[in-house]
Amino acid sequence: MASRHDTEAALDLLAAAAAPAEEAQALPFAAYRDEGLFALELDRVFRSDWAAVCAEAALAEPGDYLAIDIAGEPLALVRGADGQLRALSNVCRHRGTLMLEPGVDCLDGGTITCPYHAWSYSDSGTFRGAPYTHGVTIDREEHRLPAFRVEVWMGVVFVCLSPDAPPLAERLAGIAPRLAEFDMGSFAAPGPLTAPEVWEANWKLVVENGMESYHLFKVHEKTLEKVTPTRGAYYIAGSAPWTLTGGEIVQDDGGVVGKLLGSLFGGGTGGDHYVLVSIPPSFVGVVTQDSWDWIIAHPVSPTSTRVSQGTLMRSAPDQVTQAISDGYATAFLEEDRAICERAQAGMAARLSRGGRLVPLERVVVDFHHYLAWRLAGQDPPARYVEREA
Repeated sequence: MASRHDTEAALDLLAAAAAPAEEAQALPFAAYRDEGLFALELDRVFRSDWAAVCAEAALAEPGDYLAIDIAGEPLALVRGADGQLRALSNVCRHRGTLMLEPGVDCLDGGTITCPYHAWSYSDSGTFRGAPYTHGVTIDREEHRLPAFRVEVWMGVVFVCLSPDAPPLAERLAGIAPRLAEFDMGSFAAPGPLTAPEVWEANWKLVVENGMESYHLFKVHEKTLEKVTPTRGAYYIAGSAPWTLTGGEIVQDDGGVVGKLLGSLFGGGTGGDHYVLVSIPPSFVGVVTQDSWDWIIAHPVSPTSTRVSQGTLMRSAPDQVTQAISDGYATAFLEEDRAICERAQAGMAARLSRGGRLVPLERVVVDFHHYLAWRLAGQDPPARYVEREA
């Protein structure tokens, strides 16, 4: 267990996080590699707050499951025969063996069976039985799988390991009116649940990069910048719990790449802007008239992060459109991965420090306020509104 001194030393790295936007600076580089701070983040953030997981529609049939890990806790998100989605422990109540392999699959006969001694559980977590017990009675209620809280917001599944966190819907209540123009309920066709990637960068770097549009003109010069230019980006409203930013979608006439991207981002169907939704600690999504896309970041170590992507569309795309979409999504995510890993390399510097954040990074300031709120208990500022709904 960390000592009080260790905890205070870790929190000292967040001294700049609570600064107002007018004075905000980048966090100390050590905040992106310090093991003490990382341990606090796992405990006070990822084990205590709501973490995004996947599209609910990707687990539509009874028995469908996604086995994942959140802050070291192995979970199985399972669609039960009763239609309910549950987050169950993926650890056998016998001797702690991991039961379901990480990834997506479907239960055999609605049963979770341990590969070690074949203890079994229903898709709702009820203990079903164990072989060769030789008269020993195993209490069913005592040996059921622990279950964790699940909420679905805008088609995305969130899980909370803590019984004490306020409901997610309560925290995000102010967002829905600002997304009404997109008819979010009509995004019902999920993309495939692809395997996550591990990026060699601290989770905060990945989230900060995903939420700000300041870097588009440089990092995504030949991809996103063509249709969602940095010059068209703007702040909408936000604070520590969530932030909305947005930007223009333009039709690039300079070549086939821009035209294809314009179509994918809504330019071909009359859409002229996007809204980017940032929900710390793990979710950054972007909605256009044609799709609702996101990345989810879960920490693995102080210097590595598991990154997954997801999408919902109004209807399943044809194979050609899907191939184009997948190709360009891969292209700009690889650009993001490369710059995040390059930034992480810079975090090793001990004789340098970060500088001022500019107005296009106000969303990053909100994220830093979230860190100060969750880790240091500092009340976040009131919501700042730049554009009325």
